[in-house]
Amino acid sequence: MNPGESEYAAIAAAMAENLRTGAGAGWTTATLQLRHTGGAVSCTAWSDVRDCLRVDYTSIARRLFELPPAVLEVRLDVAGAYRFTARPDVTAVSPGQLVFDPDFRYPGHPLPGLPRPAAAEPTGAPTDPRVRAEIFRLTAEYAEAYARIKGAAPPWPAGKTEAELAAAEARMGVRLPEDLRALYLVADGDPQETGLLGPYSHDPLDHVVANYLEGEPGSYGWEDGLDDDGVVFETVPFGHVKRLSRNDWWITFGGDRAMNYVAVDVDPAARGHAGQVLEYGRDIYGPLRYVATSVTAMLTEVLTALRAGRFEDPGEQYLIAETELREAAERSYNEVISKAAELDLPSVVAELPGRELVQEVYLNDAADVDLAVFGPLTALRRLSVNRATAVTASIGGLAALESAEIEAESVDLAGLAAHPVLWDLRLEGVQEPLDLGVLRTLPRLTRLHLAGSAVPDLGQVADLPGLRVLGLDAGQVRRLLDLGRPLPRLAALFVSGRTTLPEMAELRTAFAGDQHSPVTEFSAVLP
Repeated sequence: MNPGESEYAAIAAAMAENLRTGAGAGWTTATLQLRHTGGAVSCTAWSDVRDCLRVDYTSIARRLFELPPAVLEVRLDVAGAYRFTARPDVTAVSPGQLVFDPDFRYPGHPLPGLPRPAAAEPTGAPTDPRVRAEIFRLTAEYAEAYARIKGAAPPWPAGKTEAELAAAEARMGVRLPEDLRALYLVADGDPQETGLLGPYSHDPLDHVVANYLEGEPGSYGWEDGLDDDGVVFETVPFGHVKRLSRNDWWITFGGDRAMNYVAVDVDPAARGHAGQVLEYGRDIYGPLRYVATSVTAMLTEVLTALRAGRFEDPGEQYLIAETELREAAERSYNEVISKAAELDLPSVVAELPGRELVQEVYLNDAADVDLAVFGPLTALRRLSVNRATAVTASIGGLAALESAEIEAESVDLAGLAAHPVLWDLRLEGVQEPLDLGVLRTLPRLTRLHLAGSAVPDLGQVADLPGLRVLGLDAGQVRRLLDLGRPLPRLAALFVSGRTTLPEMAELRTAFAGDQHSPVTEFSAVLP
């Protein structure tokens, strides 16, 4: 027994036994696949008579956490014989995912290492005296109002010193905005949530530093994976926040204690203000939300409400000022248009409220549609057309469009020609044969998904020099391999449908050329 086999022997037997239990009756062969990422384990299982099996893998998952991340597979026959395979070089199977360049990112998804703004250099200089005086004045007024209403001073921790602030900034490699520095001179966080920043409270400085240095600095996790939608939408008001999935110079400093977080932005867009406050988290799906121009503005709004008597005293340590710090943006960034075949689509689009802010549209159940109808949506960045009959992809007037997903019986692609920013195209279930020649005119085409569509000449895919991510079904992959057309620049390959782990490993060798990846494989029989 080789070392790899000994590590996995008990796990393989448990996978096979649990698969046999969950396969039910009438089957001949069954397959169980587990994906162990290091933080989670997911399961896919099927048999020759059922597309989806429920298999208990809880106890197996616990064992896997003691081993390095990998994809594991057991293929079992009804007599109890099984073949086990484990590979760390295959990202996922059924649907399959092979990542050849893990550092590749889509447009607007930068890796850490963005240039530091000059003003964010951690100089160690004391806080600006004028800003310090203003923050001390505002927090003193709040403390006085709080004591008057609650009968006791706010339970704030002691503030930090200038030396402690400088040391924290040196560790992070960034100088905090002057008003946030001054706030930490007053109080090292607000753990009792006294309402000083309205619905938010700032964290202890040590927590801010640890959070910033953990993982990728400044990341708020907006779809950075190669299997994510990937389009980065713009924060309202436009032009204030850089349209990025993450920025080294967004520093999370607090939140609402309900998985929503606030960050100061020291690297704003052209119309923005260094030190502006942004929100992300559980309730913020899509772009970052703009909260205020600064921490000073937040304090001022809270005090304005208290002066006007607009507050709630729910008891204990809480004081809730009635501010607009949590007001939603003018409208949602996206729009859903359903039963489109029954609508006068040009009128619907023309009458959308706040249409200049619409960045994403889902169009459902259209008949024949020309995408030029969305021309009035000047900020449209992603368009998803679902269950249409025929689509004419006239997008020349959609200057901001980066992603188009089209599910239709037929698609006329001529209108895509030379679009300057379209980088993501998904053509799903297209029955009428597609000629992909026009795609060569798209200078930024990075990702292409064709699974389930009729593409007579798949060799055209190899003629797309900027293509980095490709999605195909299993039959299309086989046809492409048979053509012998290399795709040496692929960062990732996605394969829809059921595939086995050996098949995905074969694809990895064919596309990446690495034939010496570690693999554990052996056969056994259940008692």
